[in-house]
Amino acid sequence: MRKKIAILMKDEKYLKSLEKFLTSKIDDCECFITQDVRELLTEDLESYNTLIVSSVLPEGIWLKALPVIRKAKSFVLLAVSEGPELNADIAAKYGAAAFFKLPLNSEQFLATIKEVIEKCADKTKIPNAVSVDMLEEISYFSGNMDSYDYYTFFGLPQNASLADIKKKYIAMARKYHPDKFRNIPADIREKAYEITKRANEAYSVLMNPSRKVIYDKMLKENPDTKRFDFRIKVSYNETPEDTIQNNQARRFAILAVKAMESGDYRSALTQLKMAASMEKNNSYIDRLIEEVTQKISK
Repeated sequence: MRKKIAILMKDEKYLKSLEKFLTSKIDDCECFITQDVRELLTEDLESYNTLIVSSVLPEGIWLKALPVIRKAKSFVLLAVSEGPELNADIAAKYGAAAFFKLPLNSEQFLATIKEVIEKCADKTKIPNAVSVDMLEEISYFSGNMDSYDYYTFFGLPQNASLADIKKKYIAMARKYHPDKFRNIPADIREKAYEITKRANEAYSVLMNPSRKVIYDKMLKENPDTKRFDFRIKVSYNETPEDTIQNNQARRFAILAVKAMESGDYRSALTQLKMAASMEKNNSYIDRLIEEVTQKISK
C-alpha cells in the first residue's frame, strides 16, 4: 500500500534532503514538499498518512495553520533552533503524533515515522468524543431521515412551541456538527453533514410562521410529503391569514403583522390577543404571539 507523506519546511535544502531520505528508506513512499502552508490547501490532506511540519512559522501563523495541518491523519512536529520554543508537552497539546528537535537522529526519526504510518494503516483515527454507538446512530438516522417529517426529525409534536423547536435544533446542530467528525471515515462524515443540513432546513420552515402554515397544510393533504418544497408553494395561494376563519380575528392578525413589521411589538401583541380571543387554537396566531413575546422580552 502506497504511503503518502507531506512535508512543510522553510529550509529548502533540508526539505529536499528529508524528502530524499524518506523516499529512499520507506518502500512505496510518495512525498509532497512545500515551503508555503497555503500550498497544503491544494492537496487532499486526509489522504496523507502523516504531515511533517517544522516550527519555524511565527506562532500566530502556526496556530492559524493548525486547522489545515490537522486535516492529515497525523502530523509530526519538528522544532528548529530559529523557531518558537517548543517541547514534547506543547507538541502533544497541539495534537502532534511525535516531536523532534533538529538536528535529527535519523534512525529514531525513521522508526517513528514508520510507526506513525503503520498506526494510520491499521485503523482510522477516531476522536474519543465519538463512540461506536454514535457512529451507528449517525448511519441509522441518515438512512431513515427521508421518511421523517420535520416534527418527527426533531422528535417533537406538531404543536411544539418555537422555544422547543429552537432548543431541539441547537442540540442536534451541536451533536451532528461535521467539525466533530473530521477524522472519521468520509462516508460517516458526509452523513453527519446531511443530517445537519436537514436540521437547518427543518428549522427554517418550522420557525417561519408563513412557511409552517403551508407545510402543515401540505402534511395534512399529503402525509407522504415529508419536506417543504418551495416549488409547490405557488399551489397554496392562500396567505397564512387565510387560515383564520373569523373575519374580525383575521383583521386583527393583519394589523398585528403590520405593527411587527414597523417594530411596534407591544401594539402587535395587543392585536394578536384580540385575534386569539376570537379564534381559539389557531396555530398561526399562537406562533405570532410567541414570536412577539420573545421580541418584547429581549
